Amino acid sequence: KPNFKLTKENASDIAEICHHLDGLPLALELAAARIKFLTPQEILARLDQKLKLLKGGARDLPVRHQALRNTLEWSHYLLNQDDRILLARLSVFSGGFTMDAVEAICNEDKNLDILENLFSLVDNSLVFQRESTDGNSRFGMLETIREFALEKLSESGDLKTYREYHARYFGEIVVNKV
Repeated sequence: KPNFKLTKENASDIAEICHHLDGLPLALELAAARIKFLTPQEILARLDQKLKLLKGGARDLPVRHQALRNTLEWSHYLLNQDDRILLARLSVFSGGFTMDAVEAICNEDKNLDILENLFSLVDNSLVFQRESTDGNSRFGMLETIREFALEKLSESGDLKTYREYHARYFGEIVVNKV
């Protein structure tokens, strides 16, 4: 839309779109392409299903760059099976997680090498690590990646199970602090 302009009226919606898309360049580019048909406010209202909305990139680009879902599927495909399993299970966390929580919630069957798999996910930029105020590591995922991983967990049929593990783990922490 060549006549599109950033204005005082649409600036907050555009800033909110950037925030919801975690500043991911491809996601922002695909959202910008939707300006042809939707206002920034309408795009923002549809971002609860960003993987469905953000597609239709230039046809001369590789397929993985034509839709946000394609990019995430491509990254997912490059992971080994255990990394894929852990990524899906990590989606039950909102706002970040600790290594202890991951080991307790995501490895009930003790089949994963949590340290190695988590390192791989960080190395592949699907999970980020930061130091918390107490000096321990905290991990997290961009919401866009978390949404994709949550779909994968749901597809596996394990969503309810891992949400229950999550609730039980944090419920026990609350009970033990009281």
